[in-house]
Amino acid sequence: MTLVKVTQENVHIFIPLKVAKVTALVAKNNNISWKEALLEFYNSRTYNVLEKEDTKLWYEGASYLYMGLDMEKRGEKFDV
Repeated sequence: MTLVKVTQENVHIFIPLKVAKVTALVAKNNNISWKEALLEFYNSRTYNVLEKEDTKLWYEGASYLYMGLDMEKRGEKFDV
């Protein structure tokens, strides 16, 4: 069995599931609508970095991504 290498061209395959899980955490933990949470995540630096394959952030779980987003909102540095 040959494993497919993740590249910038195919990293988008992993992103929708990550976005859905992080959005659910944001909505629940901030008592906001799913739509508000989705827009917050899509407009974040964390999401911007998630889209870049070379950061390997796509490999991390939803809790880690949520933590990064939360740090970003508090003005703390989230190094990727």
